[in-house]
Amino acid sequence: MLNKRLILILLSFVTVLAGIFLAGCSQTEAGDSDKEMIEKVLALEFNGPDEELMELMWNPDNKKVVDGIEVNEEFDKYVQEKYGEYFTESALDTFIRTAGIAYQSFAHLNEYTLDFKSATIEEAENASNKYTFTAQVGYQKEGGEEEVADVEGVVLFSTAEKKIGKFQYGKDSGLSDELRK
Repeated sequence: MLNKRLILILLSFVTVLAGIFLAGCSQTEAGDSDKEMIEKVLALEFNGPDEELMELMWNPDNKKVVDGIEVNEEFDKYVQEKYGEYFTESALDTFIRTAGIAYQSFAHLNEYTLDFKSATIEEAENASNKYTFTAQVGYQKEGGEEEVADVEGVVLFSTAEKKIGKFQYGKDSGLSDELRK
C-alpha cells in the first residue's frame, strides 16, 4: 500500500513538473513567433520595391470615388494578402495609411532598390506584448554602391488576436531622406 501511494505521489510530482515545463516552452514559442512575425513584416517592407504593389497603388485606373472617398479595391486586396495575416484589421489600415510602404514608395519613385539584411528584435522588460527592433537595410540607387541604414521601431501585439496591433518606425539613420533624392 505504501508503494502504491509513493508511486502515485511521484507520478503527480512528475505531471506537475511536466506542466510547468510545457508552459515555459509555450511562452518561449509565442515570443519567438512574435519576433518571426516582426521579421517577416520587415522583410516585406525592406525588400524591393514591390513593383506589383506600386502598380496597384499608383495606377489611376485602380482608383474610384465612392461616397466622396477615393478607394482602391485592388490595392487593398493585395495589401490584405501580403500583410493581413500579421496585423489586426485596424492596425493594418493605420500602418498602411501612415508609415507602411513609405520606404517602398520612395524607393520606387527615385529608382532605389532595398535589401533587408537582418534585424535585432528585443522584447520589452515591462510588457510581454511590446518589442523594439533595429533593422539593417541595404539601399542602392541604380548604378551606385549599396549603403546600409539602421531603422528602429516599436511593435505592440494585440493580446486578444495575437497579431500586430501597432507597428511604428522611429529613427532611420536618414534612410527616408536618402530615398527621396
